[in-house]
Amino acid sequence: MRTAEQTLLARQQPIAWKTLSNALARQTFAHAYLFQGPAGTAKKEMALLFAQSVFCPHAEEGIACGQCDTCRRVAALEYADLSYIDGSETTIKKADILRLQENFSRTSLETSPYRIYIMDHAENATADALNSLLKFLEEPQPGIIAVLISDQPELLLATIVSRCQCIPFHPLNQNECLRLGMEEGDGDEMDVYFLSRLRCHPHTMREISENEDYQHARYVFFALMERFVRTKEDAVLFLQTEGYPSKNKKANKTSFRWLLELMIIYLKDCGREQIGCQDSRYVKLWESRCWSMEQLIAMMQIVLKAKDALRRPVNLQLLADQMMYELKEVRSLNRKTKTAPRRRRMSGRGIKIEENAALRHAQESAAGQSEKENAARPRSGHTRAWPSSASRNQRKYTHSGMTETI
Repeated sequence: MRTAEQTLLARQQPIAWKTLSNALARQTFAHAYLFQGPAGTAKKEMALLFAQSVFCPHAEEGIACGQCDTCRRVAALEYADLSYIDGSETTIKKADILRLQENFSRTSLETSPYRIYIMDHAENATADALNSLLKFLEEPQPGIIAVLISDQPELLLATIVSRCQCIPFHPLNQNECLRLGMEEGDGDEMDVYFLSRLRCHPHTMREISENEDYQHARYVFFALMERFVRTKEDAVLFLQTEGYPSKNKKANKTSFRWLLELMIIYLKDCGREQIGCQDSRYVKLWESRCWSMEQLIAMMQIVLKAKDALRRPVNLQLLADQMMYELKEVRSLNRKTKTAPRRRRMSGRGIKIEENAALRHAQESAAGQSEKENAARPRSGHTRAWPSSASRNQRKYTHSGMTETI
């Protein structure tokens, strides 16, 4: 009998569910799978369920029971023949692939004839790591199954993709995620709205909302954007001192990534005429928007650029400062356009001042020209005319009545 989570996965991702369930029922597996699709499409949940079903000794029609000790250890990533490499926070390096190969070269400690390794966010692997992974896939060992998870499969090597069975994951319906999240009734309305916009799996919303990194990102988001939109307080200073200070060792990329996701949701909502959130604090923040569509697009590009920079080793504080300074420059464009009409509305006094200044300039120019003409005139009494070069070289010699010019 299926669990509630399995039923939800089958309903939300029917193509992936049917493909994997058929393989589990026949016990015929590809040596490598590629779970590809947008973020929040339950790819990791499906990968863990697939691993549970392969290892579970009580599987029915190939699907794991979800209750036995093996299923619980797989869910907790504590099963000996399951290796999980997480590339969401740090870059996957060549050493990680070599360590994986070394572990699989040892004798198995479990009873299952299969071994599985899951590489989450495989697109965040370095070039050396991808080349090592390619060699590992080119020489598949019996009983070893690879599951690659990627939000951006176009960043992977084409030779790696060609050696995998690609399983597509389609975006979840936002309204359905919101409805299912509200039916759970465990999370805050604001958290359910945010996480449903990110297409998060309804069963993971409560876990994410209680996560310390997410909670800190939510606090920073409201405090930061209220300063950025409605008050005159310096948002950059707040981010440096309270948001992600350099002395705070707990500040990490995961929390900052959550902050960027929340900012993207807010900027998207700012371009809409209505939103589906009823939280009073968020509604007031949304109503305080005062930017044009061009400014919203520019701000969105800045935040997306910062999000892309997190995929590489980067100084978090410097990245946050640069992002906020660029956002501040885009925001100031609105103020510059508002001050321009005031200059045009200056009355005749300003125009008259400019005309008087032009008149004085013309008078000074005329006076200067007359002084130049006076200076060019010869002065009487002490004038000595110097001969020109031609006249100095021209001398007359008279010889036999002839005049010679040298």
